[in-house]
Amino acid sequence: MIPLVVPPLTGLSVLNTRPLPQAAALAASIERLGGTTVSLPAIDIVPIPTAPVAGHDLVIFVSVNAVAHGAHCITRAAAMRIAAIGNTTAAALAAAGLAVDLVPETGFNSEGLLAHPDLGTSARVLIVRGAGGRELLQETFATRGCVVETLDVYRRVLPVVDAARRDAIETLWSEGGIDVVTATSVATLHNLHSLLSERGRELLRVTPLLVASKRIMAAAADMGLEGECLLASGADDPALIGTLSFWQARARSG
Repeated sequence: MIPLVVPPLTGLSVLNTRPLPQAAALAASIERLGGTTVSLPAIDIVPIPTAPVAGHDLVIFVSVNAVAHGAHCITRAAAMRIAAIGNTTAAALAAAGLAVDLVPETGFNSEGLLAHPDLGTSARVLIVRGAGGRELLQETFATRGCVVETLDVYRRVLPVVDAARRDAIETLWSEGGIDVVTATSVATLHNLHSLLSERGRELLRVTPLLVASKRIMAAAADMGLEGECLLASGADDPALIGTLSFWQARARSG
């Protein structure tokens, strides 16, 4: 008899807080591997109108949303290099017709890109991002003698959540229907906390949290959250799925 192969996320229920449309892609990946998802987007993405820019040696896209709302502003010049923070962002750039030269080799975040051995030096750097993004890239390139500009192409805002839907999710959660909560940015975590009722905040306090960086882990600790933190190597779907699969396998073996 051929043994049955159990999909790696079978029996796992995930509260998916990604913004639309990224939430749908993550949900599809989880459900394809046997898990279930409950969608509660904790961030809305609002485009910022932007004009085309030129004259940069290195252009960095920090996220899929940066590509979605900023790729049209970039016309590739012969000497220009393009960097993406994460493979999912690189794939989005390729789909937009912008070939990527640099992706972090490990740790799909700003630190990973800054440590890339082929990064070298660039006279003029453009960072395509959301308003209010991290300043690490800007500050580091400035200390390296670069002229650094940022292009804010979207804003993150707190969504409006239907109270009845929120209450239904919290009831499911209180009955054991949520095993882990995603938080791929500090803003996502703070927004989620704001959107929940007191009952939901107590549930969040003790539920395992899937995070995409140590910064989010620190924010969770500062908020008094006590559930286990599952640290993924980045905010892209493969990194999140891999971390969930490893965690679920460990739980089964235990």
